Parts: sequence; C-alpha cells; structure tokens
Amino acid sequence: MLSSRLVRPLVALALTASVVGAGGALAGSKAPKLGPNLVVNGGFEQSTAQVVTDADLPVTPVAWTFEGAAVLFDYNNDGGHSGHYNARISGSLAPGAQFCDGSSGTDTCAPNPAAAGTKGVAEGTRGTYSVRPVWASETPISVTAGKTYRFSTWAIRPSFGVDSGVPGEGAATAVRWVDAAGNGIAVTEGAKLVKGPKRALGFKLITADLKAPAGAAGAVLMLGHTDYLHTGAQVAFDDVSFQQVG
Repeated sequence: MLSSRLVRPLVALALTASVVGAGGALAGSKAPKLGPNLVVNGGFEQSTAQVVTDADLPVTPVAWTFEGAAVLFDYNNDGGHSGHYNARISGSLAPGAQFCDGSSGTDTCAPNPAAAGTKGVAEGTRGTYSVRPVWASETPISVTAGKTYRFSTWAIRPSFGVDSGVPGEGAATAVRWVDAAGNGIAVTEGAKLVKGPKRALGFKLITADLKAPAGAAGAVLMLGHTDYLHTGAQVAFDDVSFQQVG
C-alpha cells in the first residue's frame, strides 16, 4: 500500500497533467482573427449638433439615421454601456405579429389578424426602408461578397419595471446588404436581446457572424425592435462594431 506521503505528490502530479492537457486543448481552438471595427461613431459619442438647453441634449448622432414608425427616436445623454450617449427607440408603432400594451401595469398581447399581409409589406420594403423602427448606419459599410462579418452591439431593454416586457420580444439587429449602386439585395437578421425567463438588467453584448451574400458591396446596420407593436416598449444600443472575420 502506498503511504499518504507518496499518494499526495502523485495526485498533485496527475492534476497538473490534466490541467496542462486541458490548456493544450483550449489553445488548439483559437478565436477567429477579427479585422478593425468598420463602424463610424459606434459609441454614439459624436453628435451632429447640440440643443442649447441646461441638459445640453444632442440632436442626432454622426453617421447614423433612423427609419420606420416609432413614438420617439431618442438619442440621449443618459449614459450608455460606455461613454455618455446611447441611441434608443421608445415605442414601436409598426404593425407586427402581435399588438401589446402595458398601460395597465401588466403587458398584455393579442395576435395581429392581418400579420401575414403587413409582414409581407414590411419585409418587401426592408431592402430600401424599414417600416419597423430602426437606427441605421447612414452610409453603407464597404464589404466583400462571400466574407463573414461579426456584428456586435451592447443592447438593453430599459423598461419601466424589471418584470415588464413581452416574452420573446425586445431588441433586434439586422443588416441590409446593398450592391455597388446602393440598391438593397438582401436583409439578414442579426442577434437579439429578448425577454426570457430570467431578468436581464443592464446592457448585454449580443453578437452574430453574418456572411455577405453574392453581389454585396455594402452593409447598412440596423438596430431596432423585434416584430411587434408596443407603444411603451423601449430598446437602446451602444458600442456597435462590425468586423471582418478571418
């Protein structure tokens, strides 16, 4: 029988070997190489002008515009994931798969009986203009067809209560791919931050790797709501990045 003095060093040696082996396995699965961030003013810290008020509120962020129907496209200095500013959308007014209302203090939803038709119209225009409210990059980002790009942003659902919100709904991202002439050729859904069984407080990083389709020469980034109508729901974004993978 081995003495306890001998067993302890042997156990320690075995554990060390297992850790080294695990480290070697982890080292073998390298993270993909990412190119530089191609987004202009991804942190929304640069504004086109300032309203002369005590709060010194910004007007619009440099290199960004907005599309669609919303109660308010709110570019504000309430603080973001980093820095002072974030881009928020308060209330989606675009017809969606369901109509939701939280005025009673509890979110209640009903299916949109015309969803099949309204979604067809909305999807048909997204290559040029999004009916669903979004903040969109003002100028397409140059891309190479067939290459993969990592689209990331920090998103938040700044609801009025931690338990509010609609299950399965929330913040959403997408990319409008355009050709060399700026014509839309496809729209690809990106990452989402939606209400789940657990509370999601604060900004969360959401990421998707998206492949530029054939014919794509540019990418318009879109930050907005999932496909539902809710006048009180809010989403906000900060620190947007778009990087070529590999």
